[in-house]
Amino acid sequence: MKKTTLLLIITLCFTAFSYGQKKPTVFGKEVSKTQIEDNGGVIRCASTEYEHYLQQNHKTRQTNEEFEAWLAPKVATVKRQQSAKIGNSTQSTNAVYTIPVVVHVVHTGTAVGVGANISDAQVLSQIQVLNEDFRRMANTPGFNSNPVGADTEIQFCLAQRTPNGSLSTGINRVVRPQTNWTDNEIETSLKPSTIWDPTKYLNLWVVIEMSSPGGETLGYAQFPTGSGLPGLGGTSTANTDGVIIGYRYFGSSAIYPAGSYSPPYDRGRTTTHEVGHYLGLRHINGDNTSTASCTVNANDSTNDYCLDTPSQRTLTGGCPIGKDTCPSSPGLDMIENYMDYSNDTCLNIFTLDQKARMVAVMQNSPRRASLSTSNGCTPGQIFGLDGSIEIGTWNLGCSKTFTPTVILKNSGTTTMTSAVISYNIDGGTATTTNWSGSLATNATTSVTLSPLTTTAGTHIFNANVNTVNGAPDQNSENNGAKSFTIAESYTTTTVNFTLQPDYYGPETNWTVTNSAGATLFSGGPYSFGTANSQNQITGLPPLVNETWTLPINDCYTFTINDSGADGICCSYGNGSYTLKTPTNTVIATGGTFASSESKSFGIYALGVNEFNPLDAVYLYPNPANSVLNIAVTNNMELPESYTIYNSLGQEIQTVKITSEANLSVNTSSYSNGVYLIKLFKDNGSKTLRFIKN
Repeated sequence: MKKTTLLLIITLCFTAFSYGQKKPTVFGKEVSKTQIEDNGGVIRCASTEYEHYLQQNHKTRQTNEEFEAWLAPKVATVKRQQSAKIGNSTQSTNAVYTIPVVVHVVHTGTAVGVGANISDAQVLSQIQVLNEDFRRMANTPGFNSNPVGADTEIQFCLAQRTPNGSLSTGINRVVRPQTNWTDNEIETSLKPSTIWDPTKYLNLWVVIEMSSPGGETLGYAQFPTGSGLPGLGGTSTANTDGVIIGYRYFGSSAIYPAGSYSPPYDRGRTTTHEVGHYLGLRHINGDNTSTASCTVNANDSTNDYCLDTPSQRTLTGGCPIGKDTCPSSPGLDMIENYMDYSNDTCLNIFTLDQKARMVAVMQNSPRRASLSTSNGCTPGQIFGLDGSIEIGTWNLGCSKTFTPTVILKNSGTTTMTSAVISYNIDGGTATTTNWSGSLATNATTSVTLSPLTTTAGTHIFNANVNTVNGAPDQNSENNGAKSFTIAESYTTTTVNFTLQPDYYGPETNWTVTNSAGATLFSGGPYSFGTANSQNQITGLPPLVNETWTLPINDCYTFTINDSGADGICCSYGNGSYTLKTPTNTVIATGGTFASSESKSFGIYALGVNEFNPLDAVYLYPNPANSVLNIAVTNNMELPESYTIYNSLGQEIQTVKITSEANLSVNTSSYSNGVYLIKLFKDNGSKTLRFIKN
């Protein structure tokens, strides 16, 4: 009897333990536990997992196969150029590409040189490493004597001008409170709010730490996109394009020993590796650990699409000279290749075929081809009278009336004693505020503007410095524009909530808070899903249904969290959540996120939140290519007119609607990017966001 009881306890404990043994993930994708162990307990690179995440969340992004099909003929062209030059004793393709770089140093407010707020010297050491490695510079750690070793003819410079044309050091210091960044925070907040124009700059973010269920991540990059593919092109990922690195893995301890580093990844090769991905290179084993990876086909598609890198089944930890994971194929593993995972001091080579891929990307890929013609490395202009506007983060919730604040900066050489600031919403009628005081060069001050009132939805706030010290502002390129959202409100007192957790219910919890921050409802953690006879979870936990009664005339925020940082869909079961009104109007729905996501909404009594005849209007297709359609339920709901604005708040087009024929918008002449369309009817308006591809 005791033996039976003990056996039952052991079985139950083992079952619970098995349930909890979730494989390490980053961006919701499993990472090899062996690979993490081989690299000292860290995730050396998350670019492959990040690309999978982008493809899952941006349906217009091309697959790997589509990208390779687009790139292959362009690589062949570059190789023919290389072959002709090699016949004349040179590897040159007659072009050296110089890429302007901005380094966003993200820290918690510490002094320069302390912790993540790394010094200028540490930043400069990383730029030096990039140039040594990509140019195969003699008498540096980036040189090699391998016959297939290549000077890629790609080099880097710290930007000398900001996107608005002002003088810059190329180092942008950003203060944020996070001491540990999640995937979701980086992709939805940090990158979009700090990025410089990705068609003109390589954006490098240096952060305090990145962690996930797989462990600490050293870095990752956004892979380039192809062009000329119907419906593709990657414009929806432009505001996250670039490379992100942990600060202890950025720069070289050999060049600047006084910096903050973590051996054996202390020689700047994490950034070299990630910039390789940014320019189109894959891991040397093609992220394929099967036996097929040891078989080379015509274009080496089972590996890294580079025939001059030996077949390799696994990525490398340490620096094991003589490693050969494909003994049936010629050559040892090229553990010294920058696209392997070896220790920094072990790495020293890009090959000719890898160069061909990167050059083909630099010649043809959107947001890469334009880098070589950017003026980012040309010193910016200095003005005497130059007032600039910076707009911080706003959390407006459901309030349609708000008081904006902006940061006024003296970017000129003359002390600023007065300024006139004009501002508007969606390019509408401007309001002005007069400021007076004393601002030295590069000094800033917070300015509170007069209250503004608008409607629920997404809008663009524009602020400009008109005059400085009574004279016209000499630089109109550094004024501010910001997209903001006011939450929709609903005339109900009850909200129906449905939640389907994924297999790992214990990772999920949620809250509903009011405008004062008080938690009114909460739930989770939930149970694991059901397991089969091998203790593998194959069924979802029970469905959760709740009805909340909420006080009227307040703003609420629903927040769902996943401690596994992989959301509730779709790697471990198709989980989801939905918030609806009793009339089945969807307030919020989702499931694909990382650590958390939030949705704000208002609850108001009928008469307080009046009916808007434009509530049923929507846009399709979105993103649009050549035509955007405005959809209404019937002709009685036709808007009276609409106005389209670009991302700077500039009016593009205004149309009076007299029939259904006016509901199709010809967008073929629009540049790719984000636009707002403001619809008008019965003294009301509604603003919707759309993307032109």
